[in-house]
Amino acid sequence: MSILDTLKALDESRGEDIERWFAAKRAEAAPFFTTSVDLRHSGLRLAPVDTNLFPAGFNNLSPAARARASRFIKRFLEEQYPDAKRILIVPENHTRNLGYLENLATLLSLFETLGIEVQLGSLAAQAGHPVELEAPGGRRLTEYPLKRDGDRLLLENGFAPDLIVINNDMTAGAPDMLKNLRQPVLPPVNMGWWQRRKSVHFAAYKTLAEEFAAQFSIDPWLICAGFHRCGLVDFKQQTGLDCVAAGVDEVLNHMREKYAEYGIAEEPYVYVKAESGTYGMGVMTARSAGDMLDLNKKERNKMQVIKEGTKNSEVIIQEGIPTIDTVSGKPAEPMVYIIDGVPVGGMYRVNGQRDAYGNLNAAGMEFTGMCDEAEDECGQWKSVQNCHFRSFGIVAAIAALAAAREDYSVGKEGDGI
Repeated sequence: MSILDTLKALDESRGEDIERWFAAKRAEAAPFFTTSVDLRHSGLRLAPVDTNLFPAGFNNLSPAARARASRFIKRFLEEQYPDAKRILIVPENHTRNLGYLENLATLLSLFETLGIEVQLGSLAAQAGHPVELEAPGGRRLTEYPLKRDGDRLLLENGFAPDLIVINNDMTAGAPDMLKNLRQPVLPPVNMGWWQRRKSVHFAAYKTLAEEFAAQFSIDPWLICAGFHRCGLVDFKQQTGLDCVAAGVDEVLNHMREKYAEYGIAEEPYVYVKAESGTYGMGVMTARSAGDMLDLNKKERNKMQVIKEGTKNSEVIIQEGIPTIDTVSGKPAEPMVYIIDGVPVGGMYRVNGQRDAYGNLNAAGMEFTGMCDEAEDECGQWKSVQNCHFRSFGIVAAIAALAAAREDYSVGKEGDGI
């Protein structure tokens, strides 16, 4: 039985038990306001491979998903911040990316439909010089310079927010402008990629996935991608690569054991990823330890630096899960968007320049919205059929809960497989 069939059968037969399990975990650690989860689905397995707290693709959600997102934003604000009538969104600094601009336009509209006043405040805008941009859909966007008034964050135009929503992943560091504010900040500044580590996240996910699997009698490996962590790596100077090579061997050996158990004839492979950051930077595939010891200069340079010129000195080695999903014949991977721990919609990242084994978050990628079975969108919206949003959502929701359990105390680095 495929993992999607397994999850669908569980949802149909024990849906109320699943809801109670999620409710109990939410009570232990509240999920963050927004989350997006990248999944890989091979038929046998479905597992998260990246979890982001600063989603940047709301524009790719279906009409039903946008309506659901707005409803859950409303619920979240009423329960957590009932006095928040003015909201400030702090976007990425490189906001001339057209897809990202449309994401901002959509995010603004999700708040505006609730009667909330919302504006954009840029960390990059110079004092006295608002940034004027236009999203592909035609909406004009104005990003105003930020300023501090003691422990309050304001815009130069006088806008005083009740709540601040960060849509900037802060890979390069925690901006002083956002520290120690009186207003609530979502997510907290300390959850930016300057501090977050994927190994910490996936260790938390592994614990939750094992609890879910024990409760509902499935093998946790079917919803987990095992990993190994290596720190103090310098790809340019070629130091620490022995740790990476040993980690590749460890993960591959574990995969071979599980492949033998399930009768999988394919050759296993792994991703070597930067511990921090997103945007598909600092990622490569490997099928043996030797692949890491024989890197050429171009490959080392690719792994050395990630977003905003940040040096990559820590990596995780993560089990590779080949994707079985395609859109118009091109390899695709599902992404699920989550508000307050609740999956509200999804999309597919599609890349015709890659194969089923590669990293699809690379040049040539595009996005196709995922239909929503519950709203009877399949066959009516975009071109994707049989999206399995409910099953995708179960695994993604576990990942969202895991993000709320990340512990960055000293010595809390994530354990591997």
